[in-house]
Amino acid sequence: MRVSRAALRVVKSHLIREYNMRVLDAASAFQPDMLLAFKGTYVTANTLRKIRARGIALYNYYPDRMVFACGTLLEDSIPEYDCVFDTKRLWDGDTGKRISVRNLVFIPHGYDSEIHHPVQVNEGDNRQYGCEVGVVATHMPVKEQVLDQLLQVRPRLGLNIWGGQWGEYCRSERVKNCVRGTPLTGTAYTKAILCMQVNLGLMGVDHNAKDETSTRTYEIPACGGFMLHERSKEVLELYQEGREVACFESVQELAEKIDYYLAHREEREAIARAGHARCVPAYSYDNRVAEILRWHQQVRGTIRDAGRPELGASQVATPTR
Repeated sequence: MRVSRAALRVVKSHLIREYNMRVLDAASAFQPDMLLAFKGTYVTANTLRKIRARGIALYNYYPDRMVFACGTLLEDSIPEYDCVFDTKRLWDGDTGKRISVRNLVFIPHGYDSEIHHPVQVNEGDNRQYGCEVGVVATHMPVKEQVLDQLLQVRPRLGLNIWGGQWGEYCRSERVKNCVRGTPLTGTAYTKAILCMQVNLGLMGVDHNAKDETSTRTYEIPACGGFMLHERSKEVLELYQEGREVACFESVQELAEKIDYYLAHREEREAIARAGHARCVPAYSYDNRVAEILRWHQQVRGTIRDAGRPELGASQVATPTR
């Protein structure tokens, strides 16, 4: 086992070096105005410094919690970007002291218009994915706790869970019994959302650092699904509660909302339609990229107006140190 782990570290190190060489080769051949990394887990600080020397603007769209960058290559590379477009408004713990950035702009998650849109579902899809309540998410203890408590008060609830790490880390037997498979992607993910009567928007990461929104906050309405989301200030800025989204705060409220909306199909479908109309196209990744391009144009003045759609819920923030 130790030999295998050592071999993996050597191989990984080699792959990271080769990857960064490819990035540098691409920058040299293409000579872009800007580099936009989506998290950029394996882009090294040295690579970024070499690219900056060529006059190329460096941007990072960061979709995770910044605290997870500590102790990784990202801890050294993040400060090299000219701007970090962060999907979180606040950093946890002492992360702000450990990781400094040149500019920080809040831009939320979004949905991919090529994947997250209504599709036709058939009887086979309904047999595979249909259920009263569905969760498509990676396991986290806080999510498991909510679901375990929900199943205690609603033991006969038809709950399906799809996602990574539930088999490895879930401790609750009643929750384990609801796990149906690994993460859903592409058309399968969209079909599952449409086949589930109630899609839960459960937030991570823990009780001291709860997310207010996630990718599901945008993807479920974009696909046309009904969403029952943890109530937060951010989600209420995006959708009108009771008209475009349903929300809950406690497990008891969650159980009561599930009972209500399972019994009121027409109201559930009306909320799903209104949520879709609010989300599409305002919260698309096309609009998120448009925000980044506008920031780049404002600060660097090197990109002409690309004629993108109007901005969505978030606006380009004033760059801060």
